Amino acid sequence: MNKQFIVSESDILKRNDFYDYIVNKYSLKILYPFKKDKFINNNFPFIVDLKRKEFWICESITCLACATSNNKIITIEKFKKMKEGI
Repeated sequence: MNKQFIVSESDILKRNDFYDYIVNKYSLKILYPFKKDKFINNNFPFIVDLKRKEFWICESITCLACATSNNKIITIEKFKKMKEGI
């Protein structure tokens, strides 16, 4: 079962809502230097790592290119649907 999710969203309001959703629903460590405003005012995807219990932003173009080519980047809606089953 996948425990790390790459979640993409470009809309600032949706990013804000997703940030609040993750912080309120999961007990994850937010990795430095990421503060709420950096999560929201950013175009890079969120990383929700439930195995390591971490929440961060991936800014590596190389990692994101690999993830894209392997269809590993998902939407907020898909993430929430996947987590409802757990």
